[in-house]
Amino acid sequence: MFESYLAAVGGFVLAFAIASLVEWVVHLLMHRRVLLGKIHYDHHVAAAADGMLWEFLYYVPAAVIGSCIFLFWGWQLDLWWLAGGMCAGAFVYAFFAGYAHQIQHEHPELVFWMNPPVHTIHHKHEMYRRNFGIGVDVWDKVFGTYQRVDWTPDPSRQCRRLREYWKIQWY
Repeated sequence: MFESYLAAVGGFVLAFAIASLVEWVVHLLMHRRVLLGKIHYDHHVAAAADGMLWEFLYYVPAAVIGSCIFLFWGWQLDLWWLAGGMCAGAFVYAFFAGYAHQIQHEHPELVFWMNPPVHTIHHKHEMYRRNFGIGVDVWDKVFGTYQRVDWTPDPSRQCRRLREYWKIQWY
């Protein structure tokens, strides 16, 4: 039974990593105008996110497609625990990516897991060929698109309480 739980956790981590890579590639393709070029251009002009619920819903189709693939694969190979963990990882990443996108537009000083918050820098410095990561900056570093920029958060907006991380536009 322990092996099953370990497979589920491994699947979760694997799907989280795959989802972050897919997100990075899609964002890169948006900047190459291969996918949703006009819509993404309008997003850069507005320099705002659409609210946590909508941001999450933008990622859901990819999570559903990924989950269908993971479940079919799990059914074929009889690896249900791994497939279940991967499905969970895909949807948790969808939530995380929606949150990361929203928080970087509203309160970039709260992005403690990336310094500087890459998506904020991407918008602020109009980096159309750099810093495509939204939830994580790992793939920018792996593929050489990361560019560090000095960024100092506004000290008056520093987080003082846990609940401040959830003071974002939700819809």
